[in-house]
Amino acid sequence: MRIGRVKVEDLYATIDWCLRKDFPLDFDSRCLYTACAIHSVLKNEGIPSIIVGGDAVAFTVSVDGSQASVEGFAGAKQGEPSHYWVETSDLLLDPNVSYLPERSRIKRVPMPMVAWERKQPLPQSLQYREQIRHDENVEFRFTEDIAARMDSFVNICIKRFKSKVGKKRLSGFIISSPESIKQHASNGNKWALSALRFQKMQSVPTI
Repeated sequence: MRIGRVKVEDLYATIDWCLRKDFPLDFDSRCLYTACAIHSVLKNEGIPSIIVGGDAVAFTVSVDGSQASVEGFAGAKQGEPSHYWVETSDLLLDPNVSYLPERSRIKRVPMPMVAWERKQPLPQSLQYREQIRHDENVEFRFTEDIAARMDSFVNICIKRFKSKVGKKRLSGFIISSPESIKQHASNGNKWALSALRFQKMQSVPTI
């Protein structure tokens, strides 16, 4: 899958590597860093995008299949988004959904990174509720220390993405449409198989 010249798999592999290197203890909770880095890499490649803030939840299932739930990023203080992602004209980009099992009390099956085709309806297993859509040329105001760390992280991501030396190997999987979930299910992916069953339920939790 590509956005212009950008291969989404390479973009996500880059962001994932940089997150784990810079924030080894809490890489899973750095969604704004992720969004700013993706936005900046795309901008550097001449691809317009915007950062969106709001709530996001996804279907999760335990490794043994006995427990399933909807978990995610929601319930922040009023006026503050719980989560951030990036949107281009065609795609909703959010690799951080794949990190949801990191803090779960129950061992969960691996979850997907999201590069969803916006023309396709979102499944019940993946829910977003936007709260704010930032301007394409947004400049966030951070405290001095956070601004320095954000700039450093974004620059590292841009440099690694452009590098022909650093390997960009994505360890997880990406969902982009209802068809892609079915394809992963046909290949035996446990999350996708359970998500399809979840999709058939008449009543499911929502944000």
